[in-house]
Amino acid sequence: MRRAVSVLAALALLAPACAPKAQGPAHAIPFQYVLERQIVFPITIDGKPAEAWLDSGAGATVVDAAFARQIGLPLGAPIRAHGVAGEVTNVHLAKADLAAGDLVMPGRRVVVMDLSAVQRMVARPVQVLLGRDVFEGAVVDIDFAGRRVTLTPRDAFIAPPAAPLPLKRSGDLRSVPITVAGVEMAAILDLGNAGGLLIDKEFADHYGLLDGRRLSTTLGVGADGPREELQTALDRVAVGGVSLDGVPTTATANLSSKAPANIGLQVLSRFRLTIDFAGDRIWMAPYADAQNRPFRKNRTGLTLVPDGGRLVVDHVARGSPAERAGWKTGEAVTAIDGKPVPPGFAAEEASFFVYGAAGVTVALTMADGRTRKLTLADYY
Repeated sequence: MRRAVSVLAALALLAPACAPKAQGPAHAIPFQYVLERQIVFPITIDGKPAEAWLDSGAGATVVDAAFARQIGLPLGAPIRAHGVAGEVTNVHLAKADLAAGDLVMPGRRVVVMDLSAVQRMVARPVQVLLGRDVFEGAVVDIDFAGRRVTLTPRDAFIAPPAAPLPLKRSGDLRSVPITVAGVEMAAILDLGNAGGLLIDKEFADHYGLLDGRRLSTTLGVGADGPREELQTALDRVAVGGVSLDGVPTTATANLSSKAPANIGLQVLSRFRLTIDFAGDRIWMAPYADAQNRPFRKNRTGLTLVPDGGRLVVDHVARGSPAERAGWKTGEAVTAIDGKPVPPGFAAEEASFFVYGAAGVTVALTMADGRTRKLTLADYY
């Protein structure tokens, strides 16, 4: 199963109602790095506990509509909002008191919308996407190796000795400078994107960034629903002083942001990040394996969605082993190498079989009892 795309690339909202405040010294908050796809930690909303995904690519904090009803959050006026590639309907403003660790964010304007499309792909609750609010309220330090995030008031922040990189304001969000094959561009800093790189297709075509690359397709999923997109891997992606090859890249038509690219967790997790939105700067300290760590790639070509004790094929990638073997959307898998599909498949390591090494053969049991073998291979 491919990444869960950043749910909101941009939201045009009014300025926040009240400034966030940090109480006392900053303390590190342990986070779950769920299958290396999401940064998840506890917060409260109107004093009620919630599980939040940290998403620097969301222009505001987003609350799932069903969860909002569960906690009795009153809805305000409807608004227009956009996801990565299109408009999202049935979206409302609301006001809520947020708290994360020592950071208290009273009277925040949050967005309430249906996040079920994302929940369906990741098979776990998606209650809150914690966006711009937390980044405006504190300097955010993310230690992926230690699985800790620290929210420090700006007046108590001591800058690291290394020189920071500039953060460019891209609407409500921030972008970092990157180059791809020598082409300079700004890329939205998007901790809600579990992939490598999103790039606007028209921009990529203009600079010939896709020329000569093996191209396939993938199913992008955001709050604006699923859509088929081009998929490839790009070399010479330079960010934070590190040059990376083979970066999984999705070329998206009409990328809905104020930057031509969007950089996600498969790249960002190679660095310890210290993010100062208010100061328009970021420190990116690479881990020892930053350049050599393999990228996670789907080598089956199947996008599988849990449905009870089955996995339903939502998409078959062009030119993939699955397409060559005749797989079709709507087919259902009940076991992998003889093991039944576990509950919560998308949130378990069993889902990693699609990222296996090239040449590995898996046996997939179909809903009708047949067993089909599929040999993994690189196809983009």
